[in-house]
Amino acid sequence: MKQKRKAVLASLALLAMVALAAPAALAEDRGPMPDEDDFFWDVFAEMTTPEDYSGCVTALNNYVTTHPDEFGAGDGINQIIAEMTEMCVQVGQMRTEMETNMTAEGVATSLFNAENTNWHTISGLYFQKSENGAPMGRISFANTIDFMSYRFFNFMNNFGNMVQFDDGYISLNAAMVPDMINYGSTLTMYGLDFPVTPDIYVTTSGGSTMRKANASDVGDVSYNAATGELSFTPKHFSAFKVVAKGTKVTKMKISSVKKKTIKYNANQSSFTITVKGKSLYSTSNITCMLGFNSANVVTSNVRGKKITCQFDMSNFSVKGWYPLTVTAAGVGEVRKNHGVKIK
Repeated sequence: MKQKRKAVLASLALLAMVALAAPAALAEDRGPMPDEDDFFWDVFAEMTTPEDYSGCVTALNNYVTTHPDEFGAGDGINQIIAEMTEMCVQVGQMRTEMETNMTAEGVATSLFNAENTNWHTISGLYFQKSENGAPMGRISFANTIDFMSYRFFNFMNNFGNMVQFDDGYISLNAAMVPDMINYGSTLTMYGLDFPVTPDIYVTTSGGSTMRKANASDVGDVSYNAATGELSFTPKHFSAFKVVAKGTKVTKMKISSVKKKTIKYNANQSSFTITVKGKSLYSTSNITCMLGFNSANVVTSNVRGKKITCQFDMSNFSVKGWYPLTVTAAGVGEVRKNHGVKIK
C-alpha cells in the first residue's frame, strides 16, 4: 500500500510541475501527465477552474475517503490528504503561468477572460498567434468546451506541437486531437496578399500526402482581398496551406518508415527512425513527432527524400502504435497513423 501511495503522490507532483511549466505556448513537449484513467482527473473534474482550491480539496477528500484501499488506510488518511492538498496550491497557479507565457509567445486567447469563471463551460474560445505584433492565424470554436478534462488539458499541454501557424499555413495534428473537430472550429489566416481567393491545399485524410482541398475538406470559405483575411471551416483537422490560385504545389509524402518496431529499453537513452518520402524539407524548420513527443534531433537532406528523427526512449514506456507526423514549416505536413510500434 505504501508503494501505491508513493506512486499516487509522485503522479500528482508531476502534474503540478507540468502545470507550472506554462504548457500552452511553447513548442517543445511538456512530458507525461497522469494517465487518462488516473484518479487525478476525477478530482480535476470536480473543480470549476484550476484555482478552485476548495473544490480541489473537497474532491481529494471525497475520493481518498471513499477509496481508502488505494492509498493504504493504515498510513493515516488525514495525513495523506494533507500531503496531496499541496498539489491544489500548485495547480492553482496554472492560469497565471499559462497566460504570462502565452502572451510572451504572441498567443492571445479568450480562455483567460474574466467572465470564464467555470472552465467546464467555455464558450467563444479562440487562440490567435501573432508575430512582431502582426496576426498570423487564428482557431476559434463555436461550441461550448469543457476544459477541466484530460482531453483538453492534454491539448493545452502540447499546444505548440498540436497547432502551428506560419505565413499562409495552419497545421493541427489530426492524429492526436481528432475529436476537436466536433466543436465547430473556424480557421483564419491573416496578412495574405492574393488578389483573389487563393487555392487551399490540405493533408489527405490518410495523412500521407497533400492535395488541393475540395468540399469534403473545407466549407464556408471567405476571403477579403483588402484586408488579406481568409477564413474557412475545416471538415477534418489537418494541415492547410494557401497558394495563389492555379499555382502548382510540390506535394509532401511519406513513403516508408524504418524502424517500424522499437523494443522499449529503459536502459537505452534514445532511438532513431528513418523516414523516406518526397519534399520532406524546409529552409526554416522541420519537426518530427511520434504521438505527443517531438524528436530531439531531426536531420534532412536538401532533396527532401529522407529525414532521420531521434527520440528520447524514456517517453515511450507505454506500448502500442504511435502516429508519425512530419511538419515542414511553411510547406506542409504529412503523417502516418501507424507510424512506429513500441513493444
